[in-house]
Amino acid sequence: MDDLIKMLPVAFCYAGAHSASVFSFSAGSVSFGQIVKASEPAFAAVLSQFVYNKPVSKAKWLCLPIVIGGVILASVNELDFAVSALVSACIANMFAAVRGNENKKLMETE
Repeated sequence: MDDLIKMLPVAFCYAGAHSASVFSFSAGSVSFGQIVKASEPAFAAVLSQFVYNKPVSKAKWLCLPIVIGGVILASVNELDFAVSALVSACIANMFAAVRGNENKKLMETE
């Protein structure tokens, strides 16, 4: 039972990421939602570094501008821009970043 309680934050983040993703896809075009969700590594790195106090390697920080540049380049050509899709995709990214960090924390315990 104790293991199930420890898994609740991860399960909640899975549900939140999925729900926000689905709302993002319904609020705007699916392609735009996927483009914004591609920036998840940036959310994960910032959250890991500043909230969880887990240092991110210099190599990962150097890869992030390439990811962000690709997201920006793909977003420029997107004709169906909706603020609600952007916000909900960013919320989904935050849930996914928290999920990844909580899952890592859960796997490190015995």
